[in-house]
Amino acid sequence: MLRSALTLLTCLLCLPLLVVGETRFFVSTAGSLLEAEIVGLSGDKVTLRKKDDGGVLTVPRTTLCREDQAHIDAWAAAHPDAAPAPSTETSPQASAGPKFSLTSNVRSAKSTRGGVDGGYRTIDLAYNIQVQNREVTRELKGAKITIFTFARPADAGDDRLYLMQKLEFPIDLRAQGKFEQKTPEVRLGYYQGLSSRDGTREHGYLLVVTDAAGVVQHVDGTPDGLQKRADEALKLTAPSVLDRDFRAIPSAPFPSSIELIR
Repeated sequence: MLRSALTLLTCLLCLPLLVVGETRFFVSTAGSLLEAEIVGLSGDKVTLRKKDDGGVLTVPRTTLCREDQAHIDAWAAAHPDAAPAPSTETSPQASAGPKFSLTSNVRSAKSTRGGVDGGYRTIDLAYNIQVQNREVTRELKGAKITIFTFARPADAGDDRLYLMQKLEFPIDLRAQGKFEQKTPEVRLGYYQGLSSRDGTREHGYLLVVTDAAGVVQHVDGTPDGLQKRADEALKLTAPSVLDRDFRAIPSAPFPSSIELIR
């Protein structure tokens, strides 16, 4: 009897150690990993303390896999009076883990009308998008493709950019899966001659893939300099006029030589 009592007492003393301070690898619905421990709950959000640097962040429970949500339920049952810990980060973008292996192929589809030397010319422009998940086992769920299309003044001395479209497409890519989409056409017009280069020309595109937690998983674009502007581009609205530093010019009129075809 005494031996059984001591065994029970030992188990009770060890029980809190199995719950408090327990780290595990949390897995987001996008497949990214983060080793952390639960330190608080508030509504549909869970506060985690990262093992690597001790940083605290709060994420929606819905961005975590079912196994993690079951673990959170068990933690909540064991800590009915737990209050949310102070959070130094409020975005799931800080979650660690390997990025998805994605490839993209974007090709312009355009037709040009008008004279070659002088006169007014138009270009009907669209982009064919193809994104492929190269992962063998991981699925990319709840993700989003955002593609930006840009034009520039026909006058080479004008360094502004015109953000014509900001298009978003939700995607779920199974392992080795492929996504294909064509953007709506836009029409650009310009005069080309020895003395006049008025109007707008094609500049390029920027494609950004973000997972369900908002983490950027893939960037593609041309010219190459656009790829460095992914974070800034995601904050922009279209259509808009941008200065040479990629900032929107609020009072700048959008050129009439660009027709956004529906």
